[in-house]
Amino acid sequence: MRWLANLFSPPTPEKIAERELQDMRLTLFQAERRLLEAQMQVAYYRDMVAFLEDVSSQGVEDVVDKRRATTSPTPPMQDVPARTPGLTTVPIVPSAA
Repeated sequence: MRWLANLFSPPTPEKIAERELQDMRLTLFQAERRLLEAQMQVAYYRDMVAFLEDVSSQGVEDVVDKRRATTSPTPPMQDVPARTPGLTTVPIVPSAA
């Protein structure tokens, strides 16, 4: 349909630039997302290699003991009342508009 509209009124350079800008922003977003995913993979594999090197050099018991010593136990959760006095829950109903 766009090509038919372009026959009667060719797009201006401003319209072309606007469309290309949207495409470039989407491409940039996708590239940044792939970069973040790659950084997460690098961190994961780096940690795995370090862990496996420790296990192979020190033995599994020493590595597990060292990891248990560095992790602190989580504090117990406090009892939270199911409802807070004075606050009400409003159900969300899809509108027909």
